[in-house]
Amino acid sequence: MPFQEHSVCYGTPVTEAIASGDHKKYLLLLGATMALRERAIIAATRAFPGPIATIAPSARTGAGKFFDYILPGVISDPGSALDAVQDFERETGLTPAGVVPLLDGILYAGLAIAEHYGLPYLSRDAVDTSSINKNLMKDRLRAAGIATPRYIQVDSADAVHAAIAEVGLPCVIKPSAFGGSLGVRLIRDQAGAPEAYEYVKATIEQAAATFTVKNHAVQVEEFCTLADEVSVEVLNHHDLRTVLAVADKSLGPEPFFAEIGHLVPSRYSGRQDVLDLAVASCAAIGLDHGLAHVEIRLEGDQQPQLIEVGARTAGDGILDLVERALGGSPYDLHVRSYLEQLDEPPAPASASGVAAIAMLKAPPGRITEICSPTRVDAAVSSYEISAAIGDLSSAVSANYLTREGYVECFWPGAGAASISSRAHLDIADRLSTQIFRVADPQAATGPT
Repeated sequence: MPFQEHSVCYGTPVTEAIASGDHKKYLLLLGATMALRERAIIAATRAFPGPIATIAPSARTGAGKFFDYILPGVISDPGSALDAVQDFERETGLTPAGVVPLLDGILYAGLAIAEHYGLPYLSRDAVDTSSINKNLMKDRLRAAGIATPRYIQVDSADAVHAAIAEVGLPCVIKPSAFGGSLGVRLIRDQAGAPEAYEYVKATIEQAAATFTVKNHAVQVEEFCTLADEVSVEVLNHHDLRTVLAVADKSLGPEPFFAEIGHLVPSRYSGRQDVLDLAVASCAAIGLDHGLAHVEIRLEGDQQPQLIEVGARTAGDGILDLVERALGGSPYDLHVRSYLEQLDEPPAPASASGVAAIAMLKAPPGRITEICSPTRVDAAVSSYEISAAIGDLSSAVSANYLTREGYVECFWPGAGAASISSRAHLDIADRLSTQIFRVADPQAATGPT
């Protein structure tokens, strides 16, 4: 199919831009079409004076209308992504001034493009050892003396039994790649090991049909018993590493680890050992461009445990919460780092309130009706429904795919610090009850 049938250009036509000698460069922003990462597009337009482009299989992609160009290709496949950029160069004469990744699964595609055009980017070693390969990540962290649960790679149910004998029960089984809680599951007894292993393998196969990920390894790791979890958003730029924010995480019911809510600022924002652990983990991986999303478990005065280091921006709208509660745009800093436009760390910010997001979850069954709520809490700043009539709602939330929408909340002023840690979750429950009507609950006995 001819390239012109897929490319999209708003504003100055490509041919006019070439003829005038303007806009010979564009910024390639990878991953901003994913829900709750769209504000990265706004940051990109502020940081870069020329056109903004992305890569997608079709112009009919989420948030596509906000890009000047859509290059046809597979964003998670390094070969396809580089071909898309080179085809665009042959067609138009335009080349990227920078390539900015926002997701784990596109790090290698961005690296291929950056290496070809000599653009600033994470090193191949840093990409290899981030959470896109949790085995290598764990090896690097433990070698650096970072406190993190042990893991054992497994390739069969028998190997899972052997790993359990080594790490003990309960334990966690999960893919070595992927994010969004895909395939992550708790094992509480030996009898549950075979089914849990098959669940992870099935999740990998399903995800591989959507994402081009060559790493299909599975790992069993020690279960961290610390009750609370936070994410720490760290800005990395060469030797500079600065914590921008800490967010409280809320997880769904066992045996899964689905994230169902986030709140900024965290009640642990002042814990220096948490901040130090996050910065040390980024240094151990060798991150030197852009934001990192660091997940940490903690409880009381016990030593915090590092769970994962993602060499990418946070999902679930966490950075939107940071911007709302603390001011400034983390996405702007992320983009500017990849454009080599950062000179000094941002000044610490005081919170103007509490910002939170919680996921909407329909009751289990087939969704028959989506209603307008009759009452919306005053703290709600926006909500969005992703489900449609006829969709099957799972009995529990297992990962980011098993949710029906989200609600964003904000409580302004210093008094917001007294807001309950469950306030956003309760608001989401009330909204879900008003919005969704379902039938045939027996059709949804487990996660999809």
